[in-house]
Amino acid sequence: MTRLKVAVSFQPGVGYISEANHVFSRSLAALSLEGLRKRIMVVALQRRRAGEEIALTLLLDSAAQREWDRRRGDPVRVQTP
Repeated sequence: MTRLKVAVSFQPGVGYISEANHVFSRSLAALSLEGLRKRIMVVALQRRRAGEEIALTLLLDSAAQREWDRRRGDPVRVQTP
């Protein structure tokens, strides 16, 4: 099994963006995390060995995490001193 960890950021007007790495020669973008996951899997599956399974982990930076929380409707966590 191949385990892929892909760093993801968010930019308003563009959407979620993956960073290029050893599997992807360029970054990929999508309006949703699910859309980005599907695009990454398509590229990864095209480059895999026959019968090889792929486990994908998306590593969200703070901007991507905030956007994901916002879309899920989570309240902003406020830390009190």
